[in-house]
Amino acid sequence: MSNKFLLLLSFALLLVVTACVEDEDPIIENEEELITSVTLTLFPNGPQETVTFGFSDPDGDGGAAPSFSTTGTLQANASYRGMVSFGSPEGSIDAEILAEGEEHQIFYQVSSGLDMTVTYNDVDAQNQPLGLNVNVTTGVAGTGSLTVTLLHEPNKAAGATIGNPAPAGGSTDAEVTFPVSIQ
Repeated sequence: MSNKFLLLLSFALLLVVTACVEDEDPIIENEEELITSVTLTLFPNGPQETVTFGFSDPDGDGGAAPSFSTTGTLQANASYRGMVSFGSPEGSIDAEILAEGEEHQIFYQVSSGLDMTVTYNDVDAQNQPLGLNVNVTTGVAGTGSLTVTLLHEPNKAAGATIGNPAPAGGSTDAEVTFPVSIQ
């Protein structure tokens, strides 16, 4: 009986000791990226020139004011293939957004009065819209704005549309409003 008792006591002691040992590999949460740049490049489907909208805020929120740039001119009644790119102090995070496509969605809100249509041209692994690649069609000349919003963990089945991210919920990783002129 004493050998059985010692064996059981040793086993119980072993369980208590191993239960108290701290895990040597702490769980590292996937921290949100600090997004400091957004670039939307529109490639023409015709003789127009490439148009690039840029946003840069190297020091993040606060500090120096962000800068905006536009190269090229959007033409009326034209179509473009668009690509958006997001950057952090460490570099581009586009590959991460693509790899974690089910956890991200990009929205494009066109201001009223601006004759522009944006449609998705890519999907995630679940065949849901992603938004790194889009198609853009312009109508008549005018001015307005285009807001690009990157959401983290949206509910893609909630009825959100490319121009209305509100039903998707999630958290905003980046939101930039570009001034737009169609000539």
